[in-house]
Amino acid sequence: MKTVMVKEEQFLTDANGKRTGVLLDLQTYEHLREAEEELADIRDYDALHDRAHAEIAAGQCATLTSYRADRKRKAK
Repeated sequence: MKTVMVKEEQFLTDANGKRTGVLLDLQTYEHLREAEEELADIRDYDALHDRAHAEIAAGQCATLTSYRADRKRKAK
């Protein structure tokens, strides 16, 4: 994973001086979006990992060959 250094922080503030937002350069923003997508993929994998292994152990799976044969049969 690539590290992006923020050179200068820029904040948006309300009338009372309270920080309400932040301005990011495009490179930092894109890096954060990519990291968010990667984290979502990892969470999806983790959520399905145990279930998938349980189904395989229980014999509730199909080989690619049997899957293709089943699809071909259903297409006719």
